Amino acid sequence: MIPQDDFTPHGYLDNPFHSWKLNPSGVLRSIVPLGMGWHVPNLGSYARNQFQYTAHLGVGLKVGKQILLTAEDFRRHKCSIASHLHTRNRFEYTCLVPAYELELRVRYFLVNEHALGCVIRLKTEAKKPLPVTCYLLHRHTHNPHTSRLWEHGLYVGVGPQKGSALLGIASEGDAFVHGARSADGAELIFGAIGHVVALEDAAIWAHDIPVARPDVTEHEESTGWQSRTVIVPWQLVMEGKGSERIVNAVLARGVSPDQSSQRWLDAMEEIARAEAEHHSDDQQFWSSAPQLTGDWPAHWRRGLVYDFETLRMMVRPSAGVLPHPWDAMQIQAPRSVLAEAAMDMLFLSYADPVLAQEVLLGHFSSSPRPNLPCMREDGSYNMIADDGKICGTAPEWGFPLWCCDQIFLRTADRSWLRRLYPGVAAYLRWWLAERRDPEGWLVYACSWESGQDVSRRFGPQQTGGTIIQHVRPVDLQASMAQGASILVRWARLLAQEPQAPANDELPALDFAAEAEQWKSVATEFTEKTRFMWQDGWFRDYDAVTREWSTLQDTMHLAPIFCGAASEEQTEQLRSYFAQPPAHSGWMPLSWPPVVMALVGAAAKAKMPAEAAELAYQFIEAAYRSTDSRELDEQGGLPGVTREYHQAQRVGKWGALEYSNAGIEGYGWGALSIHLLIRYLLGLRAQEDGQLVVAPMLPTALRREGANYQVGPLRWGEYILHVSCQVRTKQGFSLEIRYERFISEESLALDVANLDATIEAIAAAQKVQPQRWQWNGVWGEEQTVPLS
Repeated sequence: MIPQDDFTPHGYLDNPFHSWKLNPSGVLRSIVPLGMGWHVPNLGSYARNQFQYTAHLGVGLKVGKQILLTAEDFRRHKCSIASHLHTRNRFEYTCLVPAYELELRVRYFLVNEHALGCVIRLKTEAKKPLPVTCYLLHRHTHNPHTSRLWEHGLYVGVGPQKGSALLGIASEGDAFVHGARSADGAELIFGAIGHVVALEDAAIWAHDIPVARPDVTEHEESTGWQSRTVIVPWQLVMEGKGSERIVNAVLARGVSPDQSSQRWLDAMEEIARAEAEHHSDDQQFWSSAPQLTGDWPAHWRRGLVYDFETLRMMVRPSAGVLPHPWDAMQIQAPRSVLAEAAMDMLFLSYADPVLAQEVLLGHFSSSPRPNLPCMREDGSYNMIADDGKICGTAPEWGFPLWCCDQIFLRTADRSWLRRLYPGVAAYLRWWLAERRDPEGWLVYACSWESGQDVSRRFGPQQTGGTIIQHVRPVDLQASMAQGASILVRWARLLAQEPQAPANDELPALDFAAEAEQWKSVATEFTEKTRFMWQDGWFRDYDAVTREWSTLQDTMHLAPIFCGAASEEQTEQLRSYFAQPPAHSGWMPLSWPPVVMALVGAAAKAKMPAEAAELAYQFIEAAYRSTDSRELDEQGGLPGVTREYHQAQRVGKWGALEYSNAGIEGYGWGALSIHLLIRYLLGLRAQEDGQLVVAPMLPTALRREGANYQVGPLRWGEYILHVSCQVRTKQGFSLEIRYERFISEESLALDVANLDATIEAIAAAQKVQPQRWQWNGVWGEEQTVPLS
């Protein structure tokens, strides 16, 4: 079921047409109050790019003596604004005007790449007829400094039909049309078009106070930017209690007035079909995606939805040299990066494992080089070291092999594994061949390749491209030990499978020999990792100065996560999980890849309570920020995941508090999904899709009688619904209801084998959900016999 909740009235819509090199179509971002629109080429938070324009559609009202246009207007009249529909496809505001018992709902969605649709619904509980004036606004900011065209200002005119307006860039630039039509057959009485600079001027204009129209060339002196607000007003009458009115609106863009006008007309005809398609897509995803119910904090319940919707935006359709769905890393300036792709797809796989598998398989199989260089959709590389080496992220950043393995363990899909194996093995072999120093230690070409950009661990650097091949990082050696161990297990499993005839996609492999080779690599790098234990800590080594590093970094705990630390070494590090060291000057819970390794290391060290508390801190900070009703101090938007967490000291005693920060719409910010399911509810997979459970709720959630539920959750061939009830501070009651997952594809009508298809459908309908229950102590482990 598509989530309906009291979501934050801020967020993004997905623009699947947007890419960074071939088609910088822009991102769709909300604006207060009640607005949504394009930022082209993006928000401007990425590197040092300059925006070209913003074009937002918005809605305002005049009811009685109340005029509601600015955010202050809505606050002053005590109007509540929330979002009850908050998906990548559709974003809806719900505004209540208490003085007139009026509900306004404004739903935005893309009709096509160049047309933003809006369905406006008004409903009243007032007993008498209620006259209402609606204002449809196009709020536009143009940056002439980024244009190569002959431009000097903005002009405004009438649109292609009554109830529409045109704004164009004079004299050669783009043009925009916005306007409305009745969707219920009732009359709309359109008024004269308004044309002012700012939203505040529009509010003055709505009070029938004369406001001078801006000159074509008028601009902000300090920036040179040109801002305009164009208003299309109409009047209607609500006919008393229970009456409802529906209006369709569109903002269309084009390279000329003719093109934008035609696109507006076409979108008006297509708006219902487009909204229905978006609804169907949302319904299909959420039919098998987990949601939180029961006694979870409300911001956690909504936070999981924001996480999944951000991840949905990460998956881009094929473009340029990428012939398959691919992970964008972040929505502002999409690029293909192994670390982010692996993490994003691990998190998304809890809802849509098939799509996650497809994205990762495509990432490995279609890469032009075995090290999977970071690149744009046009095939250009964007991570090149100062000596010209073409780089991709290393096996320690985001631990991509571990992420792939987690998906495999949960799905038990050996067919996928067989197709994935060649690319993964080639990736590790590349690192062994191209990134070893003369003594056989793994090194990075530059800190960008490590993912730990300009980290102080690697010594002085001018940029992330500075050559750092003199440093032997301990987490890199450990990640090779982990990756090789994973390939040993994969090769042994695949050796048991019937071998299909070799072809270009599936070369013939001797998996028994592969397993032995990788076993040797795993042993070598486990030994190397343990050798780097010096003075009670895992340390990096400088091969030029021949000195061990004195720094302590969160990533130095990665050998535990990778299974490369000895029991004695792990024992000596256990005390550090209570207060982990910083990561390259950042607090330990700032960066999602670091947090994933840190929490995983605590669990590997048999410290589930500490792992749960660390996970809780990250989740609470993420969901508190994402569900905020206000922008942050830098104008950052809630309602979407962010790149990292920033830490600050708050309160009288300087308590450490994290909050979301960095690039908006960054996939790995959805780490909370994984932390919650794996470390708090304690669900993890073993061989052949077996389910092991070891719940460990943090102390803050252990309220006696509280019941925490999640489902539906895809687990191999099954759909799970999990309920964990707190019995005492020490124990819980766990119930798992499960049934076989029946996909639409598996029930598709097979005309050639009609009887078998009908039998399969009938059998599926007779399957009864199974139930498994257990009373346990926090951290205690059990294997669930799914059958």
